Amino acid sequence: MNNESLLLAAYHEAGRVVFAYLSGYTCITMELPGSGGNTKLNPENDIAAVQGVLTGNPLSLATENREHDIAVARKLMAIYSAGSCAEVYYQNGGSMPDELEMDMTGQDFINIEKIQAFLKKSIVDHSDDYVMQTMVSVFRKLNERDVWKAISLLATRILETENRSLTRFYIEDTLMVAGIRAAKQASSPGYSVGISEDKSPRPKEPDARTPPKFDFGGTNPLDAMVKDFLQQIKKDWKDGEVEAAMAYLHGVYGKYGQ
Repeated sequence: MNNESLLLAAYHEAGRVVFAYLSGYTCITMELPGSGGNTKLNPENDIAAVQGVLTGNPLSLATENREHDIAVARKLMAIYSAGSCAEVYYQNGGSMPDELEMDMTGQDFINIEKIQAFLKKSIVDHSDDYVMQTMVSVFRKLNERDVWKAISLLATRILETENRSLTRFYIEDTLMVAGIRAAKQASSPGYSVGISEDKSPRPKEPDARTPPKFDFGGTNPLDAMVKDFLQQIKKDWKDGEVEAAMAYLHGVYGKYGQ
């Protein structure tokens, strides 16, 4: 993959990731082609709805949840449209093109077709132009300063990594710099859009009546306290994500703190 293709791929993945967070979802990893996998989005409590929508058949989901499932389908349409839109927006100098002639192929195109099929079967008189209408909405969102800043920062950051991959900690750190905060999870993460199951146990809730106990375990006491603090405010993080955060903070301190 040449440099231009890699740059466009970075903006494509960054666009999908940012719109996933804007939709209230999170991202487990962000990876570029050739780095060993694809970006994995975590739809949180909507995993069942996501799986149903991507079958293209509303009969696969419970009728009583139809309105919620339609809302999930609309979110997914924006997420899967955002990658190609971000590419075009970047190529057009950071502005919306005059004509929306999108060359969309691959898995995004397949998923968009499935989502459109789901919506047409779920909504009477669903517009045949809904895909294009969604893209127009996505481009308008890209015009927002914080949104495009987040996409640009993510694209730049992943290109600076040796393995062309970012973990959730670095993704959310970058989004925070751009002014976008991750929505607080309602439950522990279950699946990625991949779809892979996360069977790691949820950390036990601390008793608010008793102060936290710090287990230094032979490590630096300050490190132990910082780690305990991260585990309390980020209860959904896995050990690897906490360790990555610790390593990042060490790097920042080593660069600016002395």
